[in-house]
Amino acid sequence: MADVLRSMTGFGQAQGQLSDRLAAELRMTSVNSRFLEVALRTHPRIETAEIEAALRPVLSAGLSRGRIQVTLDLRPLVRSASGLVLHWELASQLMEALAQRPQGLELAPLALRDLLALPGFAEGGGEAVLSTNEQQAVLDLAAQARDALMAQREREAAALLPQINGELAELVSFRRWLAEVNEQVRTALFGRLKERLATLLEGAEVNQERLLQEAAIAADRSDVAEEAQRLAAHLAHFESLLSEGGPVGKKIDFLLQELLREVNTSASKCREVGMGERVVAAKASLEKLREQCANLE
Repeated sequence: MADVLRSMTGFGQAQGQLSDRLAAELRMTSVNSRFLEVALRTHPRIETAEIEAALRPVLSAGLSRGRIQVTLDLRPLVRSASGLVLHWELASQLMEALAQRPQGLELAPLALRDLLALPGFAEGGGEAVLSTNEQQAVLDLAAQARDALMAQREREAAALLPQINGELAELVSFRRWLAEVNEQVRTALFGRLKERLATLLEGAEVNQERLLQEAAIAADRSDVAEEAQRLAAHLAHFESLLSEGGPVGKKIDFLLQELLREVNTSASKCREVGMGERVVAAKASLEKLREQCANLE
């Protein structure tokens, strides 16, 4: 069964309750990358090393390439100051120190915000530490967001397919034209060579055997049959990769390089009328394909 073709750009999100005390929203954005890269940001900031390590296998279960930025927003369900420790002894020491200030130096009364800014006065409270069950719930949300991201990447690839197929049709047309031109080359070269020799020899009899040899040599130098055959094979492989689906972007990138090589080689060997225009059109199609397929997974 053929896999699904996907792009490397997209967005997915999921939200839910992690526990009685926490809810979360998890968002994923994906952009192009040669490999699968995962980066995690959290609000509020928490230690992410353990979660980030566990995220990678969740994402790699459905994605093979792309830079994935994961954003996790945590929201407390119960407003509580549990775990918040205020060191009032530091406030007392501060007051005692301020009492020793020079006479005449007036200060505004201390407010709570001043004490909270005092290093060491408040500890804990605002720092979220996820339990094992809460971390697993985060991974479950990540799987949901991944599926949503995959669905969007599939839609983007489907939108690209008509453009890709259009450029492929142009290259197929070029390959057919090249094969037809190649069949006409020997006859055309023979005729031109005979005319040139007749002009040079000013009506003297031309040695037909030597003429055939020279024509054969010239035709061999301009023969693009092999290039046309390789173009046909590469284009067929290209179409089969699109039908196969899945992570085929790297293979397609290699095929595009091979296609360009065959177009350039055929252009250097065959200089028949119209070749330049057709080569320019073929290269333009290859460049468009390169831009379109650079986004395929």
